[in-house]
Amino acid sequence: MPIKYRPGAALDAIAELESHIAHPLPGDYKDFLISHNGLTIEYPGYCEIPFNKVESGSISFGGLFGTRINEPSMDLISFNQEFISEIDFLGKSIAIGEDGGGNPFVLMLEPRSGNVLYWDRTHLHEPDDSHQADFAEVDDCGDLYVVSNSFLDFLMAIQQHSV
Repeated sequence: MPIKYRPGAALDAIAELESHIAHPLPGDYKDFLISHNGLTIEYPGYCEIPFNKVESGSISFGGLFGTRINEPSMDLISFNQEFISEIDFLGKSIAIGEDGGGNPFVLMLEPRSGNVLYWDRTHLHEPDDSHQADFAEVDDCGDLYVVSNSFLDFLMAIQQHSV
């Protein structure tokens, strides 16, 4: 499951993204976009990341979005224009990737800047007595779970489990 990195984003593309979301990006995420502007997992198209907050014990990961990507489902601005308003109750955030099955990964910008969340938008995971969401769904949007406290930690988990 090798990782396929995209070439880095132009600084004006990152400035356009920050203008669109009306918020600066955390430094580690901005540095990633400058270097790689997203990534995908090659065959089989995803990897499994151990995650004890869901009943299956893992979550899938498919890719990180980029800016000015010709494929709307992998473009940061296009994806966020369509979906991010569903979780406005969290505060300022941006969807940065997905699991390959319609469940995004979200980077919080305020108030918990840098936290990466797994958004169970498709209701794939059922909470039970031993597995509870960090943020319960509102208006059937799907539960959200904190995956890491920083983008860099999240990226390291992806790299570790995609080999």
